[in-house]
Amino acid sequence: MALPLRRAAVVARDSKEDAVKALENYASGARANLKEPLATSVPVTPLGRPGPKLQAAKSVEQSIGGSVDGQGLLQLDKDTFWPYLEQQQDTLVVVDFYTDWCGPCKLIYPELVKLSQERTDVRFVKVNCNKSNKELGMQLAIKVAPTFHLYRNKTKVADMTGAKMDKLIALINQHQPPKN
Repeated sequence: MALPLRRAAVVARDSKEDAVKALENYASGARANLKEPLATSVPVTPLGRPGPKLQAAKSVEQSIGGSVDGQGLLQLDKDTFWPYLEQQQDTLVVVDFYTDWCGPCKLIYPELVKLSQERTDVRFVKVNCNKSNKELGMQLAIKVAPTFHLYRNKTKVADMTGAKMDKLIALINQHQPPKN
């Protein structure tokens, strides 16, 4: 007597690309709810390459509308990371270490842009932990995305992992109380 054959059930799942697209659509809707335009109102210090050394703007006014990613935060990489921190000196710098495929990274990004608009006394930048920046990620012991590091005078003063905006704001306020 032969036993009946079992057939595998086919489970319909979205592909990774569909999931990323859904998150991008959600994030673009969240950006649409921001009150101010992003790229022209975010105070960042852009990196220029006029010579062999990196040059940064000397003031917030000079940096507005500069080298940003179209969304608001300056993109750094393994070659520009340390020179940028050195140029910022005593200014608190919040670095968002993210990956392209990280859902929480995509969800928190519009909130980071909004926070960068509100906290003009703090610089917000991002670093994509992709293959080209792998060496920097290993050097800084980045194991989870998103990871946030706070730097002052090229020295890490705090860090945290995860897309917890309240915790990040508390950490920033601890190291740079808001000006009233």
